[in-house]
Parts: sequence; structure tokens; C-alpha cells
Amino acid sequence: MRALIAMFLLSSVAGLAAAEPNVAGEDLLGDAKTAAQSGRPDAAQAALNELDKRGTPSALALDLRGSIYLEQGKYDEAMKAFRAAQELDHAIYLPRLHVGDTALRQQKWTEARAAYELAMKSTNILVLSERLRYAILITYLGAKDDAGAKAALTRVVFPTETPAYYYAQAAWAFAHGDSKAGVKWMKTAEGIFDAKKSAWFARPLYDLGWIKTKPPLALD
Repeated sequence: MRALIAMFLLSSVAGLAAAEPNVAGEDLLGDAKTAAQSGRPDAAQAALNELDKRGTPSALALDLRGSIYLEQGKYDEAMKAFRAAQELDHAIYLPRLHVGDTALRQQKWTEARAAYELAMKSTNILVLSERLRYAILITYLGAKDDAGAKAALTRVVFPTETPAYYYAQAAWAFAHGDSKAGVKWMKTAEGIFDAKKSAWFARPLYDLGWIKTKPPLALD
């Protein structure tokens, strides 16, 4: 009986010890995300570095690292991190989206569009499809390809689960000199979706100079 009790205690301790690194890893990833969103990229990278020391980085950690690099304008480092995240876990969609975002941030419209269209072919996730349709629209608007943009706009169909429809209408309005309508569409979206859900959609409008307030860092 004592032997059984001893074995049970040992297995319990071993189980707790095995679980501890995972819990610690989740805490570090959360710390890194919080630091990144509060404008402390060095602290975020330090937390990710510590996470790397404790084992192989996860795809989510690599994607977060890439997002920090992208925010800092370190495009080569960002792309490398996003590609590594893709290779590590093909199931998560954020790295695929962020590969296109990296090209978009550099105004490489054709390259960004190719990345978004490739991601579109490999997903049946509604919220990702909506983001990708919106992003493809932005590539055409950025390139001043009105015919392509008009066709892309028709593919962002109301209603959407994300702010995609509202921001697509806003982007079209801004690109055609109607800032009043653009702001109105954004305000409509803000009344439906919280700022975190809208930040990713708002960022290209800021990068293109259509809005003056920089959106918060989008990590979801």
C-alpha cells in the first residue's frame, strides 16, 4: 500500500514538473504580447528570447516576434519570422496573413496581392477570407488600379463578421477623395466592433496617409 502511495506521489510531482514549463511558456508569451501592445518592443523581445531559451519557439511566438519587427520597420526580420511560423505550424492563419502585410507595409502591391491570393486559396476560415478580400482591395487602391479595386470591392460583401465591409467602403472613399464618407464608414465600424478588432483594418489607411491617428498594434 505504501509503495502504491509513493508511486502515486512521484507520478503527481512528475506531472506537475512536466506541466510547469508549458505554464511558464504561456505566461512569457502573454507578457510579450502585453509589452508589444503597450509600446515596449524591447521588453516583448526579451520575453520571447527567454521563451526561446526554454525550448523550441512556438509558431505563435514566432508570429509575435515578426509582428514586432514589422512594427519597427524591420521587414526582412519580420518576413523571416513569419515564414518560420508558417513552416512550424501550417494550421494557424496569422503568419500567412502577415507575410502579405509585410509586403503591403513596403507598398509592394503586386507582391502583397500574390501573398494574399495564395492564402485565400488555402483557407475556408470566414474571418480570414474577409480580411484577405479587404487586403486585396487595398493592394489595388495603393497601386491606383481603379478597375482592379472596383472588382475587389464587390467581393467584400455585406454583412461581414469582421469590420471588413465598413473599412472597404472607407478605403474606397478615401482613395477617391471623399474623406468625409471615409470617416463616416469608419465611425460606423467603431460603433459595432471594438478597437482591437478594427486596428488591423485601419492600419493600411494610416500607412497610406488617409487617417492621421495611428491604430494600436494588431496582434489578433
